[in-house]
Amino acid sequence: MFDLRADREAAGRSARVRLIKDWARDVLQLAEDATVMVTELRCTEPGCPPLETVIAVLLGKGEQAQVKIHKPIEEVTCEDVRTVATRCALRAHAR
Repeated sequence: MFDLRADREAAGRSARVRLIKDWARDVLQLAEDATVMVTELRCTEPGCPPLETVIAVLLGKGEQAQVKIHKPIEEVTCEDVRTVATRCALRAHAR
């Protein structure tokens, strides 16, 4: 049968990913044709938190940049996105 709880959780997670993408687009002032991907990964490196969120920006002509936020998707804030954007190569991809 259907698992309504799992469906609600998936919908909530999708909404959260969309929000993080919107924050990245806003903070970086990205063009509409830029692709923003948000992924949560398990980190197995020593001293690394168990989950981290990766934001990748893909532009035309093979240009790309990515950053990691050492938090699960559910804990990422707009301020986190601003912080990593200002100190990394993603800033170079703003309009």
